[in-house]
Amino acid sequence: MKKKYLGILFILLILIIGLILTTGLKSTSGDKKNIIGKWKAIDVKNEYYYIFNKDKTCSYEMIVARLDCTYEIKGKELIILYKGNKESNTYEYKFKGNTLIIKDNTGKDNKFSKIN
Repeated sequence: MKKKYLGILFILLILIIGLILTTGLKSTSGDKKNIIGKWKAIDVKNEYYYIFNKDKTCSYEMIVARLDCTYEIKGKELIILYKGNKESNTYEYKFKGNTLIIKDNTGKDNKFSKIN
């Protein structure tokens, strides 16, 4: 009887540890996967996009111009190096539902909706 309860407790412990590890991995790596795709700025006068690719390349596209870049994610920071620049730009970012929010250097939240 005692062995049966110990066996059940052991199985429950393994399941709980598995759930904790799975949840933890999703929260750290999930953001990186979610950012991949084309994002359209919303609530702005001039239309522009960010495109984030799996290979860590990106682009910032406006109607009249395009800037190529590379990006890296460290925690809740999005680090973008625009082609031709020597220094990268670091932005705080987060997801709110299906909206990507990137805080610019002035502290303004720029909101983006994923279009593909």
